[in-house]
Amino acid sequence: MKITPTLCIAFAIILSVQCNANAQPLDKQFSSAELQEDFKAFRNKYESMLANLYLYTPKQQLDKVFDSLYQNIQPMTTKEFYSYITPVSSFIKDGHANIYLPEDVTEYNSERADYFPFNVYWFHDSLYISMNLSEDTTLKEGTVILDINGNSAKEIMDYLLARQVRDGNNNQYPIWILNTYFRAYYGFHFGYPKTYTLTIKSGNNPPETKQLKALPRALIAQHKTARYPAQKKESYFYMDTATHTGIFTLKDWEEKGLKGRIYEVFAQLKTLKAANLIIDVRDNQGGDFNPAIQLLSNVLKEPFEYFSDLKSVAGMSDSGLILKTQTGKILGTQKPVKNPYTGKLYVLINGGCFSNTASFCSRIEYYKRGIFIGEETGGNKVVFSGVFGLKEKTVLPNTKIICDNANYRMVVTDITENTGHGVLPTYLVVPTINDILTNKDVVMDYTLDLIKKTR
Repeated sequence: MKITPTLCIAFAIILSVQCNANAQPLDKQFSSAELQEDFKAFRNKYESMLANLYLYTPKQQLDKVFDSLYQNIQPMTTKEFYSYITPVSSFIKDGHANIYLPEDVTEYNSERADYFPFNVYWFHDSLYISMNLSEDTTLKEGTVILDINGNSAKEIMDYLLARQVRDGNNNQYPIWILNTYFRAYYGFHFGYPKTYTLTIKSGNNPPETKQLKALPRALIAQHKTARYPAQKKESYFYMDTATHTGIFTLKDWEEKGLKGRIYEVFAQLKTLKAANLIIDVRDNQGGDFNPAIQLLSNVLKEPFEYFSDLKSVAGMSDSGLILKTQTGKILGTQKPVKNPYTGKLYVLINGGCFSNTASFCSRIEYYKRGIFIGEETGGNKVVFSGVFGLKEKTVLPNTKIICDNANYRMVVTDITENTGHGVLPTYLVVPTINDILTNKDVVMDYTLDLIKKTR
């Protein structure tokens, strides 16, 4: 199977892929008329409610993208149509405007399909094996994958990255998505072959070809449990006694009991008289605003805003959407606690810091409260979208492809200052493949060393 260009439009090449898939629900082919009906519903969904639709790509330019896609629709399967329309994500650049395959299709594939049996890490334009979950245990972690089933790793990654959501002009989140969920997205777009032919390179050895069986998800999970140590999935707190530093890792703002845990953490910091606090929000994709506001209220000394503005779509003009201002509890002034933490604050960030996590980091930066270490946040620090008062999904009538209903513009600071980027680190620290393979947390190590030097 080769990747071949089928349609060129301004600023991008949209590709359509034909795959040998073993997932039966994807095999049904829809007529051009049926897919045109779906595309109209898809486009109307965005144009009627996506408040950030033209934030990065002007209406005139985006109309050309939509028109070109519509005019070039040919009979396709669900999977092919999914691959055909998802490149609009790289024009709209709204990280909450997700597009999903139908629920029955993903459920079918999850239960019956066989998958790519490796975890990978995309680093400096090379695709590395980070976990070998295949039945061939001779393949070493750190091996470079040059080619998968006749397509170069670079072609595959470019193809998949073009179809990922992102917040603005920031590719950190798309890269994080694929480093975390490569197996799933490869299947979504390239299907589920029973075998994989890889061209690989290890160290200074010449490239070689390996043929490996695809495996069911359950067996891949068994191999992961048996071969690699499990990582903590919940938030946790501990003290680094050498630097008198509290370290608070937050994996998910939706975690049950998190508000109580935040209260306990700051009580311990006070009791232990911690001179420093590290808040680690790497890989935290967002969630409930309330714990984030609670956490801010414990580290900021002055009243603060969490969001400065909230808008929804009121209509359409020739130049773009007409937005109206909304009200809500998340707007307005928030109060700090009576005796907030006043020690030095360090925040660890990466491309997985998205949505509410990016806004939390943005406010730390805005009030000049902390030092950031790691990589740029995947979420935008100024503006992103949210869902209020609607069903969360729109289902296209024929293919049943699902679209998120992101109908509100959430402005964190000042929309005129939007550059399409997240919070940038004060100190850029990027894990190498060797750091990944040796479980060396270079971001945390760098932060602790920085604290030692500045005491």
